[in-house]
Amino acid sequence: MPFNKLFAIVLCLLCLRAGSQNVEWGNPQKIKQKNLYSQIIGESPSGLYLLRCKDNDFANDVIIEKYKSNLSLELSVPLPLTINGLVERVLLVDNALYVFISARNTQTGKVDLLVQKLDDNLKPTGQPFIVCTIEKGTFIEKRKIQIKTNAEKNKVGIMFLTIGTEPNNSFLNLFCFNSQLQQIYGKQFNLNYTPQAVFITSFDLNNGGDMFMLIDYPKFKDKDDKNDPRKFYLYSYYQRNDKILEYQLDNDSIFIEELGMTVNNFNQSVSVIGFYSEVKSRDLNSYFMKRVSFKTQQVEQSYSGLIDPGVLQKLTATRLERSKQDLNDYYIRKIIPRSDGGVFLVAEKFYQTKQTYTYYVNNFPQTATRVVYNYDEVGLLSFNNDGKIQFTDVIKKRQNSVGDGGYLSSVITFSTTDYIYVVYNSDLDKESDIMVHYTNYQGKSDGKIMIKSNNFNAAVIPGEFKQISANGAIFCTIRDKQFTLMRVTF
Repeated sequence: MPFNKLFAIVLCLLCLRAGSQNVEWGNPQKIKQKNLYSQIIGESPSGLYLLRCKDNDFANDVIIEKYKSNLSLELSVPLPLTINGLVERVLLVDNALYVFISARNTQTGKVDLLVQKLDDNLKPTGQPFIVCTIEKGTFIEKRKIQIKTNAEKNKVGIMFLTIGTEPNNSFLNLFCFNSQLQQIYGKQFNLNYTPQAVFITSFDLNNGGDMFMLIDYPKFKDKDDKNDPRKFYLYSYYQRNDKILEYQLDNDSIFIEELGMTVNNFNQSVSVIGFYSEVKSRDLNSYFMKRVSFKTQQVEQSYSGLIDPGVLQKLTATRLERSKQDLNDYYIRKIIPRSDGGVFLVAEKFYQTKQTYTYYVNNFPQTATRVVYNYDEVGLLSFNNDGKIQFTDVIKKRQNSVGDGGYLSSVITFSTTDYIYVVYNSDLDKESDIMVHYTNYQGKSDGKIMIKSNNFNAAVIPGEFKQISANGAIFCTIRDKQFTLMRVTF
């Protein structure tokens, strides 16, 4: 057989494999309240665990549910708390369920962060135990305590800000625990800014227990307004030599408008990528990438420059309201690390518009305003390890909704060894198809209908999704106006 024919057959087989998936549906449940939020905790050999709540902070009146492997509901109970406090996070660590609760100690006035372990039947096991204590008068009420696991799910990282001892400072608090919730370290670092001036974009930890944060401050210390110019830094705490390092990401000639971070445990590095504009022009048409090595703790690659006009043309081809081409309204949704140190970036165009309308009460006209949430094109950009763009791809879509905060809008991004999958609802105004767009790491892409509307009246909920294996994920969906879990294996 000639080589070119053999190559064509192999390529077709790969495309068929990329475009195929196995879909399993769970049992539908009635929606007790519009936009009842869900949060998938994870899956263990004993089952799949899920949180339900009336709002998306999952702090009060939380319901926890357990599903069997076939996605049928086994248990649904109010989250069992033996103390009065706020739920900060529920994690599945080493196949065990842990509930993290912040509660004020009425005797000392301090705020304790406690952990309650649950068994497979969602019942408390033992007594809650304190993992850290926040001193009286230093707790910031409106800021969520950040709690997450590393990629291997054998370490837990906790990060939060507290009010400093001096008028114009705050403290960055870092704690790391093993899979049995035994403390590995607890650290506190002084930040020479008020808590109101400190904004933390991202927080993560690697498999070794090192922690990484994107933090920005006002360029002028007497101004805390988030609209004022900001200074952007990557903070890295390295456990082996017990030090925190600061890497500046910008300079006086640029404005960083959007950025994100990803930890690469395979390449042993952390990468930061973002969009910026020049101070002189303010056109958002440039990007930067900076990569820091875990081993050397040094910047091993730094790149910045203009985005190629051809790339901007692809990303803004349908934009009619502006004469200039830039990345205004594009937000980074996900950054996926590549094994060679490069990254794959997913960015989506999002903006809000206001509509004024008139209605009548007792024959008198009344005027009101409603907010329209617009989710449009999605840009897929692959960056080589030197920071240069390898290829770009664009998903053209239009999603508009009113009064729901974009509950069914935006995209879900899912990565396997060979492909990046992007899943979204095609049309929110009527019965819509669930679409899937897939791109390999050489830039070959295609798209198709994953779930047809004439088979199932279903829509995915982009904010309620979790990848649970190398090629499998759980989706929360609305199917025939009922909440239904969907397992997809690519």
